[in-house]
Amino acid sequence: MKVLMLNGSAKPNGNTYAALSEIGKQLEKEGISHEIFQMGGDVVRDCIGCGQCTETGCIFADDKVNEFIAKAKEADGFVFGTPVYYAHPSGRILSFLDRAFYSGGRFFAMITLFQA
Repeated sequence: MKVLMLNGSAKPNGNTYAALSEIGKQLEKEGISHEIFQMGGDVVRDCIGCGQCTETGCIFADDKVNEFIAKAKEADGFVFGTPVYYAHPSGRILSFLDRAFYSGGRFFAMITLFQA
């Protein structure tokens, strides 16, 4: 079993990464492998619902969305980590996930989202 974790912070080794690392330690204790995928600090384009998605993902390939979708194909579970600035997930991770779910939805079809 493999869990793919998304670090939605622009800071590769910040608090979000630290939290995901702690989750990863617990997963490893249960015999579950994990990978932390770093979104990076680059601009993330919003999904415009253009319907031009391809077999490899979103038609806009100028960020890491398609790379994340490719890894999602092999994952059995997901953890989405985000900094919380004003009582909600960051806009960057929302844009990222909108595009990932819209263009690669079949790989995320059975997930349940919850916020702790």
